[in-house]
Amino acid sequence: MEKSTGMILAHAGEEYDQYYNAIVPPIFMNSLNIFPTVDAYYDSDKRDRHTYCYGRVQNPTVRILEEKINELEKGAETYVFSSGMAAATAAVLSACKSGRHVVCVRTAYGPLKDFLQNYCREHMNIRTTLIDGDDPMEMEEALTEETQLLVLESPSSVVFHVQDIERAAEAAHKKGALVYIDNTFCTPIYQNPIEMGVDFVMHTASKYLGGHSDLIGGSLTVKDPALGKKVRIMREQLGSIIGPMEGWLMMRGLRTLEVRVKEHAKTALAIAQYLEGHTKVRKVYYTGLASHPQRELIIKQQSGHTGLLSFELESTTEQAKTFCQALKIFKIGVSWGGYESLVTMPYARETEENARKMGAGQNVIRIHCGLEGTKALMDDLEQAFQKIFR
Repeated sequence: MEKSTGMILAHAGEEYDQYYNAIVPPIFMNSLNIFPTVDAYYDSDKRDRHTYCYGRVQNPTVRILEEKINELEKGAETYVFSSGMAAATAAVLSACKSGRHVVCVRTAYGPLKDFLQNYCREHMNIRTTLIDGDDPMEMEEALTEETQLLVLESPSSVVFHVQDIERAAEAAHKKGALVYIDNTFCTPIYQNPIEMGVDFVMHTASKYLGGHSDLIGGSLTVKDPALGKKVRIMREQLGSIIGPMEGWLMMRGLRTLEVRVKEHAKTALAIAQYLEGHTKVRKVYYTGLASHPQRELIIKQQSGHTGLLSFELESTTEQAKTFCQALKIFKIGVSWGGYESLVTMPYARETEENARKMGAGQNVIRIHCGLEGTKALMDDLEQAFQKIFR
């Protein structure tokens, strides 16, 4: 019998008889495990789900969490990290050798681009080519025989462009390159990139997987067990495994993931449609809108949407800042994916030219629609409009 998403979230990876039939798995807050003999220690298998050695390598609580995410993402193996950046850099370091080449979408996560363009260039002589990613031909032309990794983020934060994941994977694999994607926006509920040929699927768990803005973590799911071994060794050597307490909190967040993202999406669509019809709004960026220019590709790749969207006002950047500061429920903050509503201006310190290169204006406003209720959020936006444009 095929497991439902709800069954995976609630029960995957759990073995009640291993911890006194407790319905909620315990937090294994230990740094090491002991062995009956010297040979048992040396012969232990780090991939055995019932054998543990040292907390930097593996942990029973973390293992349950990894099995849940792996089933959701339909991968070969999943490893959970102390942050999304730890997961992302582990993917890069597992895939790339010194002196080679990476192709990365321009709208990818800023710190990951910094890692590629600064650390990897300076210390590993790795070249990075930035592309828009919307045009498959541009992507195919950027890939070379030296390319070892293609970095995607679909949909991308701020402008919510999508890439043709299946076509990108085919093009990269023809050149012998691996494909990485940040799947944080969609979550495994609404998009499964492994099924479209992607090799690494990353989530930053401070967003929807955790869902309560109380943890930092990341996950990396791989398509191939051989690649999984590289990731496992990389995590062990970098010492970047998530702690058991954070792992347990992420597991708790996962149990309500499906119901939460549906509610976030319901509110976000209503807010996006309200903004799209507002006379003071120039443009709205949200994958759930029927007006999205990549609508057909979105329907092909995604089964739903979540709570993040952006919009540009008919205003100056300073007026947009004043608008954000006039909001009461939406709090100014850089993250998203928790229960709370947030607002930020990600391009406010960019030049207009640089902002436009990334797909929007300097005054673009990004909001995350939390769980406070659609009417409350709409009223908050409306009162800010009244203050700024009265």
